[in-house]
Amino acid sequence: MMTPPTLTLRKTRTAAEYVHARTRSAELRDRAADVLRVVDDVDAATGAPATLRDLVVSVADCAGPEWLQAHADDPDVRRLTAYLETPVLVPGDPAELDELLARVLWARHGPEPAAS
Repeated sequence: MMTPPTLTLRKTRTAAEYVHARTRSAELRDRAADVLRVVDDVDAATGAPATLRDLVVSVADCAGPEWLQAHADDPDVRRLTAYLETPVLVPGDPAELDELLARVLWARHGPEPAAS
């Protein structure tokens, strides 16, 4: 009998840890902590669809609805929004989902680019 593959979301975890450690906002720190809790749940549950949906919702909440709306033309934000609108989330490639969620968190909360 084959065991299901373990799902690890290293990139999403790293981005959420950065937000949690670097923000001065208690509310944002709580949102990043929520993302980290759901990542732990996903890692433990090998990516059950309901848990993945919770993760997408948590990342969207951490990015903020206003920011998502203001960046609706961004391809990653469009994909995240499409996942939010999907009743049952079963992504084809877990590594691709990890990359997407991390990119959204970095785009919203990552370090500012260096000035030229």
